[in-house]
Amino acid sequence: MNKRFVHSILPGVFLASGMAALAGEAWAQSGIEVPSRITDVRRGDTVINRERPDFDPLGVRVGSFVVLPRLRLDGELNDNIFATDTGEQGDFITTLSPNLVVQSDWGNHMLRFQSGADIGRYIDNDSENFEDYEFNGNGRLDVTRRTKLRAGAGYRQEHEERSSPDDVRGVEPTIFDVLSATLEGSHTFNRVTLTLGGAFDQYDFEDVATAGGGVINNDDRDRDIVEGSVQVSYEITPLYQAFVRGAYNVRDYDAAVDDNGVNRDSDGYEVVAGVSLDFGGITFGDFFAGYQSQEYDDPLLDTASGPVVGADVTWNVTPLTTVVGSISRVIRESTSRDANTGEFASGRFFTTVGVSVDHELMRNVLLGADISASQDDFEGIDRTDEIYRAGIDAKYLINRYASIGGAYRFRMRNSDIGSAEFIENVFLVRLQVQY
Repeated sequence: MNKRFVHSILPGVFLASGMAALAGEAWAQSGIEVPSRITDVRRGDTVINRERPDFDPLGVRVGSFVVLPRLRLDGELNDNIFATDTGEQGDFITTLSPNLVVQSDWGNHMLRFQSGADIGRYIDNDSENFEDYEFNGNGRLDVTRRTKLRAGAGYRQEHEERSSPDDVRGVEPTIFDVLSATLEGSHTFNRVTLTLGGAFDQYDFEDVATAGGGVINNDDRDRDIVEGSVQVSYEITPLYQAFVRGAYNVRDYDAAVDDNGVNRDSDGYEVVAGVSLDFGGITFGDFFAGYQSQEYDDPLLDTASGPVVGADVTWNVTPLTTVVGSISRVIRESTSRDANTGEFASGRFFTTVGVSVDHELMRNVLLGADISASQDDFEGIDRTDEIYRAGIDAKYLINRYASIGGAYRFRMRNSDIGSAEFIENVFLVRLQVQY
């Protein structure tokens, strides 16, 4: 992580933390009585996830299941839909998002199904229209009080964002499908919990047309990813837990070599240690640090290896204000190539630091703000991207069946590759109905 990136993100992090601290002090000194509706919130509740009996959806009960339908309509004005550094084009996008959740209501075990879609339509650039959708299910089998089995499976279709470093710049966005499955089992021995897990993801990318009438082959990006993991946790006290986790993965591409003659098959591992802490339900979170390595079969691709970290900390500054801070560093796949040297990127270390604040202005008015900074460091080529994001949002809960809201989002990318830089402003209005 270069010094320029660190120096650029620290002021924002410290400013957000300072504002949160001042907010907490101001609340403590104000003498304002805490509203009765939130004096009995459950441990670990936040402004966003706490129960609101007057506004939470009822759902439809079908036997021992609860069905929760939802429909969201977004209107979005984006001033740079292609994420370009010059010749920016703006457009208005309407997105319809139906969603259906079927959740069990059992004393033991759990079963949940979900389906949803995002159907987007551009006014002027209809070639950017998209239809994303997903189906998934997961469940938990309580074998005994100490032994649990969890499993899940899903299928989704998505489109690749124009801001993605791997976007091939076809006349339409690249569409890809993901088939996934997970299986996990855990058993608790007194204070020690052993967890074994496995995951499978299959990616299938569709070809796209070029402006000149040709076709860009994306089949060489199709791949299967298999991962196995083991975690040992130790409960120091009911509120403090330490853990060690190890994982091994295999990434197998369908094509022996891609269109550039490169074999992108790889295998890698991750070893981390961390803690889960809970300070009275007011501040709680997870922290971990370790090492990750991904080694590629082709000698043209450099091994991507280095330290990884992760943290997700929630602080209820007051009963009406929640601050969440997070940091992560992971290895992502990449198909990027240096146009000047002809060298290929093997992968990229993606590091993100972010802070968000949510505030309950009134019982049915929620405000939010967030800021984050990310670094995308490509292994094997001379390219580093820095991405900065900020946003504000507001939500008005009309009743348990409907809400309206709005948001503003800013995003900027600085890069060693001048053509990869861009600035984007997005204004959004939202209507949501549910039952």
